[in-house]
Amino acid sequence: MSTNSIVTLSDVTFRYGNTNALEHVSLELEAGAFVGLIGPNGGGKSTLLKLLLGLEAPLSGSVRVFGDDPRTGTNWRRKVGHVPQQREFTARFPVTAEQVVAMGLLAHGLPKLGKSASEQKTARALERVGMTTHKNKTWWTLSGGQKQRILVARALVHEPELLLLDEPTVGVDAQGQDLLNQWLAEWRLERKLTVVLVSHDVGAISPICDRLACLNVQLHFHDAPEKLSTADVEKIYGCPAKLVFHDHSLPHMVVGPHEH
Repeated sequence: MSTNSIVTLSDVTFRYGNTNALEHVSLELEAGAFVGLIGPNGGGKSTLLKLLLGLEAPLSGSVRVFGDDPRTGTNWRRKVGHVPQQREFTARFPVTAEQVVAMGLLAHGLPKLGKSASEQKTARALERVGMTTHKNKTWWTLSGGQKQRILVARALVHEPELLLLDEPTVGVDAQGQDLLNQWLAEWRLERKLTVVLVSHDVGAISPICDRLACLNVQLHFHDAPEKLSTADVEKIYGCPAKLVFHDHSLPHMVVGPHEH
């Protein structure tokens, strides 16, 4: 294991009932990496994030986040931010956008800093995602794109070192997706963030990632985006496919057998 690794999965297997969701997955992420995690539905992407967050334990193998076992250790928690899928929140969630962001402080015990410091951190996080003018709006009145910005602000409010995002652009229009990707690239450089971004859109994330990790129960590919081949994609998705390359030979999209 590299001395600079902040995330390490070693020969991890995880099972739901009698079905393996992950098989013998080994992966190391060094500080400052930006990894795009792609693969088909049911391929284990969200499960891998749950393991990193200590929400599940592997059947075999080991998981370490900042040197801790996330199921038993505590030192890693303030260093990690998580953006869940929107459907994890109740549609009529009876709080304001500002209160949702402040929950990111509450979850890490940071209100002990004092009301003024907490309010400043919350205000700064809202400003970073362009949502200051919407802070008093009720959660359920926000659009899909606005909700996603608030969830990102909530994950960033305690200034983490590692940011985990589970399909953050689902339900967000193309302009919103481009804006989020732009912010992630900027924040990664400004704050030296390590980022793991789960996505189905290899074309959207390839320009901002320095590594793609392609997962379908097993880890089939972990390398620079420009090294991804059609053969890799067909193996991952289990069907005929084609990669279209644009802009410095980065993969732009996967075309399945019934698409044109």
